[in-house]
Amino acid sequence: MKHQIKSIIAVTVCGVLASRMATAQQVAPAPSTSWLQDTQITIGLGAGAMARYAGSNEYRVVPVPVLNIVTPSGFFIDGMQGAGYRYNISDMFFATAAIGYDAGRKDSDDGLQPGSSKLKGMGEIKGSVLANLEAGIKFGRIGTFSVAVSQPVTNREHGLTYKAQLSSTVLDLAKDKVSVSGAAVFGDAKYNQTFFGVTALQSSNSGYRQYTAESGLNAMTASIVWTHSFNKTWSVSTMLGATLYMQKAADSPLVLDKTNYSGFTTVNYSF
Repeated sequence: MKHQIKSIIAVTVCGVLASRMATAQQVAPAPSTSWLQDTQITIGLGAGAMARYAGSNEYRVVPVPVLNIVTPSGFFIDGMQGAGYRYNISDMFFATAAIGYDAGRKDSDDGLQPGSSKLKGMGEIKGSVLANLEAGIKFGRIGTFSVAVSQPVTNREHGLTYKAQLSSTVLDLAKDKVSVSGAAVFGDAKYNQTFFGVTALQSSNSGYRQYTAESGLNAMTASIVWTHSFNKTWSVSTMLGATLYMQKAADSPLVLDKTNYSGFTTVNYSF
C-alpha cells in the first residue's frame, strides 16, 4: 500500500513537472525585468532546542539559520524542504519536488549532530541526500492538506518516509501571523528499523534488547508558529512543536521518552 502511495505521488509530481517543462519549451516566456524584484528572500538567525535524537530524553541547544527564497517561476529554497520547484496546478492543487538532507544520527554527543552517548554501540547512521515529493490541496483560507514522500538518494538503505499533513493560518493580522500544523509520519520497514530497531549485533554492542521495528505509523507531530513583523523587512518568528512516537516506534528500547518537544526563535530580514 505504501509503495502504491509513493508511486501515485511520484507519478503526479513528475507528470506535472514534465507538463510544465513541455509548455515552457513550446512558448518562450517574455523577458521580465521584475523577476528579481518579485523574488522573496528572507534571511535570519536564531537559536532553538530539540531532542538529541528521535525518542531521546536529552535535549540540545542548536543555532537556527534562516534562508528562504521564493521566485515567481516557482523555484524555491526552504529550510524544511530543501531546494526545489513548486508548481501550482490550479487555484486549489499544487505539487513540489525538492532535494533535501537528513543528518542521520551519531552514537555519541557530537556537537550539533543528532545523537547521544546513550546510543554507544549502536553505530552511526550516515547522513543522506533526500528527494522530497509532495502534492497538496488548498482550501482557501481554511488551510492546506498535503501528502509527501522522502526517498533517500544516497545511503538508500535508510528507507522511505511518508507524511500526511494538515496546516492552517489561524490568525493573520497586519503585524502578527499564527499558523498551526499537524502531521502523521510513516516509515517503511527499512526506515523504522534503521532509526528505531536494534539488530543482534547492535544489542550485543550497546546493551539494548534486540528489537525489530516494522513498517507503519511512527509519529504524530504538531506545531505552532507565531511571526511578528516590526515593519516590511524585520520580523521575529517563534515555533513550538511536539512529536509523539507511536506504535512500533514507541515500543523501541531506543525511545526513552515517547514525547519530544522542540522550539526556536529567529530574527528575520526580508527583502
